[in-house]
Amino acid sequence: MNEDFMKKISNSAVAAPIPLPEREHFEITVSNQTRSALVLTSKVVSGWFEEAPEKGHVLRPRESDTFRVTAVHFASVSGAAVLRYQMADAPVTFTATGGPPGSHASSGSLEGPGCERYDCAIGGSRNGNTLIMLEATMDPHMMGM
Repeated sequence: MNEDFMKKISNSAVAAPIPLPEREHFEITVSNQTRSALVLTSKVVSGWFEEAPEKGHVLRPRESDTFRVTAVHFASVSGAAVLRYQMADAPVTFTATGGPPGSHASSGSLEGPGCERYDCAIGGSRNGNTLIMLEATMDPHMMGM
């Protein structure tokens, strides 16, 4: 190889900054506002959970779980944590996603037969604290509409 070419590659490698991962702390609270118990089936984050229920934990109706998270990620990646629950008495899977402040990664989704009977609500994501609620939807037939 050309020696000048090798010097150029070497010099450009030294001059290029190496990005360092960011470390961010945040909290996700999952609130079960249904009549069904939820079983925590998985929790994933690029980093670690400082405090969190273990896999298999049962989130009872009208109760909440709080996950304290440290995400380690590069600026181009959200650093979000993904929590997945299965309803104990229905084939419905609830996925809650929360991220560090400013990431806009907070969401809730439902899958499975009967999931249309439930809805997800996202509370304010201030100061790194996100509230994700699972609620039963209003049935217009039950309300006389």
